[in-house]
Amino acid sequence: MIVFRADGTPQAGWLHLRRVAYLAALLKKSPGALLACREDKRAAKFLAETGLPFVMVKDPGSLDIAEAKAIVFDLPDFSGPDAALLAQAKKGGIRTVQIVPAGEKPQPVDVAVSLAEAKNALLHHKFRHFHRVKRKYRKRLKLVFINLGDPLPYRNLREIVDALHRLRFRMKIAPGASLKKADKRNLMRIYPGIHFRGRSESPARAYFEADLALVRPGEEALEAACVGTPALYLPMGKGQEALAESRADLGLGVKFPALPDLPLEAIRDAITPLTLERREKMGAAGKALVDGLGVQRFFKILMENGIIE
Repeated sequence: MIVFRADGTPQAGWLHLRRVAYLAALLKKSPGALLACREDKRAAKFLAETGLPFVMVKDPGSLDIAEAKAIVFDLPDFSGPDAALLAQAKKGGIRTVQIVPAGEKPQPVDVAVSLAEAKNALLHHKFRHFHRVKRKYRKRLKLVFINLGDPLPYRNLREIVDALHRLRFRMKIAPGASLKKADKRNLMRIYPGIHFRGRSESPARAYFEADLALVRPGEEALEAACVGTPALYLPMGKGQEALAESRADLGLGVKFPALPDLPLEAIRDAITPLTLERREKMGAAGKALVDGLGVQRFFKILMENGIIE
């Protein structure tokens, strides 16, 4: 059995949990997987919906790992209890793996898998399928796919939707975990024509069908790039201003006005220069940077280190 250790966080939402849930699903039959998360009611509900084995723990250092073959850590930072869990695993001869975020230093694990290179992004397998598909770009921008993660408050989402609605864009929205059903109904009533991505709908398809993707400059930016969709980067936290500028410098998209300041003129000024020719170049640059095969590379590393067969 392989234990995946991850949490939801205020900044990243369920990013880490979604990622390990996908990886664990691929190992569901052999050698088997267990998701381990700190106690949190919303996280427990999210994990229950995955249908995968999971355990909620108050203290990760006390987690029973007697039957574990390896532990995969996917955390934005290591706490004291997680360091204790790592030490316990090493003492027991259990292999340890860390998925290391870009810009972070690895812990003293047996295998560190760095996400510093965009091609190593651990995306769902549907992204590699849509990466291969030749796409056409509309001469006129029509549909914007909004995927700003789980922590986005409703009031901010409504401001964004209102601004894009005034500019006559159609929208599809990936609802975050904090968005209530009543808020979704309210948005659809006020702004006819917007849609929400359903649970069964592939996010890769939603990106692929959009003319533009409004995303944070982190993992979501790589998802858009993989399917060749130009992006608008909305900085939403510490360090994301610089990250948004670096993504834009790669020719993958443009920086969007930051919250809470969303003047209509600034939004129009950001979008207007995105001509058909420029969007085609952005799409080609994105596909060249991210091929959607990061998961295959990840499992190859695990195989080379004898963690899976």
